Amino acid sequence: MGASKGIPILISLDAYTNTDGQPQDTMRLITTGQLFEDDNETVIKYEETLDENEPPHRISITVRDRVITMDRQGSMAANMVFQKGKRFESQYQTPYGVMDMALYCTKAAFTRDNAGGGEIALQYQLDLSGQYAAMHDMKLHFMRKKSP
Repeated sequence: MGASKGIPILISLDAYTNTDGQPQDTMRLITTGQLFEDDNETVIKYEETLDENEPPHRISITVRDRVITMDRQGSMAANMVFQKGKRFESQYQTPYGVMDMALYCTKAAFTRDNAGGGEIALQYQLDLSGQYAAMHDMKLHFMRKKSP
C-alpha cells in the first residue's frame, strides 16, 4: 500500500462480549475512518475513544485472502489475527502491564455491497493470561461517506 489517500467512510461497529452464554458487554461505536484498497487487500483505519481523558486508540483492520488482522495502537495495544478455525497467540499491552493473549477464531467474514461499502464479522474466544476470558462477537459495517 502506497501513501495514497484513503476513501472517507462511515463506520458503525457493534461488539458483544459474553461469558457463560450470557451477554455481558455491548459496545456501539459510530465513527468515520478511511478505506484503502488494492487488488490484494482492503485496509480500514479509524480511531476509537474509550475514555475521554485518554488519547484515542488507532485501529487498523486489514483483510487479505481469508485472513483478517487488527492492529490496535494506544494505551491498550494488541495485534490480532483472525482466521476461522485457527488459534493465535500474542500479547496485550495495558497501562497495568503486558498480558499473554490467545484467541480462537470461529468466524472471520468480509462482505462487500454494490455501493462500495461492506461488513467485517468476527467471532472469537479470548483467553487472557491462560484463562478463558469471554466470547467476542464483532460486526463492523462501513459505507462511503457522501460528499457534502
